[in-house]
Amino acid sequence: MTLVKWTPSPISIFDEMNHMVRNVFNDDWDLPVYRDSIWNPAVDVKENGKSFILTADIPGLTKKDVKINITNRVLNLNGERKEEKEKEDGKFYYRERHIGSFSRSFQLPETVNEDGIQAS
Repeated sequence: MTLVKWTPSPISIFDEMNHMVRNVFNDDWDLPVYRDSIWNPAVDVKENGKSFILTADIPGLTKKDVKINITNRVLNLNGERKEEKEKEDGKFYYRERHIGSFSRSFQLPETVNEDGIQAS
């Protein structure tokens, strides 16, 4: 018999535990649920000749959910998607939209005028 070292990742352990719990409760939906995790929304940065435009995929968030600041020529985009309260008309069996905080940082070129930065 040969022994093989096994080093599981924390995520695979969580998935296995999730699978076992669902089996105990006879849950037919063996699908992942993402909760309380740090996530990185997709971001596009483009230059149109006289300005840079940063577009982030953060649907469902309002302006008050997102914070933008600049420190030492680094633009920081931070926010949080809060968990929706479940209504009495049902429960989630499958959730792919991440819940929790996110943070993205971008080094600004020397040519960027920090005072001219706008958010919309």
